[in-house]
Amino acid sequence: MPQARTKDRLLDAAGAVVMRDGAQALTLDAVALEAEVSKGGLLYHFKSKRDLVEGLIERWLAEFQKEMDEEDPDFVRGYVKASAPAGNELGMLAALIGDPSLLVAVRKQYGIWQDRVEREGRDPVDATVARLAADGLWLAELLGMGPPTGTLREQVLERLLDLAEPLD
Repeated sequence: MPQARTKDRLLDAAGAVVMRDGAQALTLDAVALEAEVSKGGLLYHFKSKRDLVEGLIERWLAEFQKEMDEEDPDFVRGYVKASAPAGNELGMLAALIGDPSLLVAVRKQYGIWQDRVEREGRDPVDATVARLAADGLWLAELLGMGPPTGTLREQVLERLLDLAEPLD
């Protein structure tokens, strides 16, 4: 199996372990078992648990960027549209909470995205409010903290997209 596919399979397995058993259950042995590879095979791709979690974070950030690009050519509107949890983020969030030093890459990427929000040809306050509200909606849905559903959710997203509309 090519290296990239094996690495993806290992990252999938790590996410599955965290989603099913919690962040505390994320061990190299558990991931190797889930991925049906030897621990040595896992260590070939990820030298440590931290390396594995960093791989999860890098993949999540790249997937989010790709989804933003696919949702809308306009950056801020794409950000708002892509901010619905995909299901695997809870494990990533738990891993970040378990080791706050892992937030460095996430903070850097969000800083880049915020800079872009501020210079995309719209009111920077409205665009920032839309970004922060989309982040809040994502977190509410991810953690099940009273997120809006149905028609109300659609209306909230439409309002955020209105805020994200470029200036004429």
